[in-house]
Amino acid sequence: MRKSRLKLKERDYIILKHLYDYRFLSVELLWYLLKSNNQANSSIYSTGKDGKSRPRRYGFKRQTLFKRLKQLYDAKYVERHYMTDLPYGRGYGSPRAIYGLGKHSSMVLKEIYQIPQKITNRAIENNKVRSPYLRHALELATFRIILELACQTSKGKVALLLWEQGFSIKDFVTVVDKSGEQLKYTIYADAFFGIRIRGCKDKHFFLEIDRGTEPIVSTSNRSNIRSKLIGYQHYYKTKKIHQKYEFMVNGFQVLIVTPGTIDVDNTFSGRIANILDELLINNKLYSSKSLFLLTTPESFHLDNPKSIFENIWVSSKSQSLLSLIK
Repeated sequence: MRKSRLKLKERDYIILKHLYDYRFLSVELLWYLLKSNNQANSSIYSTGKDGKSRPRRYGFKRQTLFKRLKQLYDAKYVERHYMTDLPYGRGYGSPRAIYGLGKHSSMVLKEIYQIPQKITNRAIENNKVRSPYLRHALELATFRIILELACQTSKGKVALLLWEQGFSIKDFVTVVDKSGEQLKYTIYADAFFGIRIRGCKDKHFFLEIDRGTEPIVSTSNRSNIRSKLIGYQHYYKTKKIHQKYEFMVNGFQVLIVTPGTIDVDNTFSGRIANILDELLINNKLYSSKSLFLLTTPESFHLDNPKSIFENIWVSSKSQSLLSLIK
């Protein structure tokens, strides 16, 4: 007997839209997003079978999300992806699934959100990536969600103006060195976003999620941190970003989230210390000392989204930790 097709509910549409927007999400990230939706819509009430009035999405627990994602996976609305480079098996357990769009999602997104099927199908095809890229995409989604939740819980103090990622933010800058050689630097961050802070000028940031896979300095043509930093330096000086955004952006800073530790006495170790040393030792290359801000992935948390705005950011200009909004 043919199995009946899964009947989609309003929350399923929201899940699929989140997967379209963020590309890859863990159960934890998706649950935080849905919980945020619950709070945003807490003023919408419905009457249950017992006659009591409750918020429309009352009582949606994480275990319920696990079960629903399994149903959506079986019906091919979502797809599971695994970071297979992580150890698993005896003593480690099974690798946790990361969710992306499934092949049956394109028609739903077109019907509910008017997203062309060819765009969704292309996104589904592009989701066939290996573990390192999957992990990078998940870290990028984590940063974005924490930022959005921090803005939502700021009581109007901070608002997210824009978030862009992908090919649209790619740019380049050409400079001539002392020997007369023309050098071209590509600017291709993981994301570009802007925030509006009550009583202050708007701020804009390029975001680099650095997982430590690139060398800080390389004598070959391999991509490296130094060339990225120099590229941003020239991009900032030429004010080319003003042309790209039609003078809507006054300037920018570059946020680098990188492995390492920040100790209680504001000393640093690991990758973050190495990049900071590059900025300090070669200060002639980086004259705009406040351009770069660094922190570690452990410095901000889903359980405390506002931590992303707190004094967790390191600059070569200051010995104290800095905030994004002060």
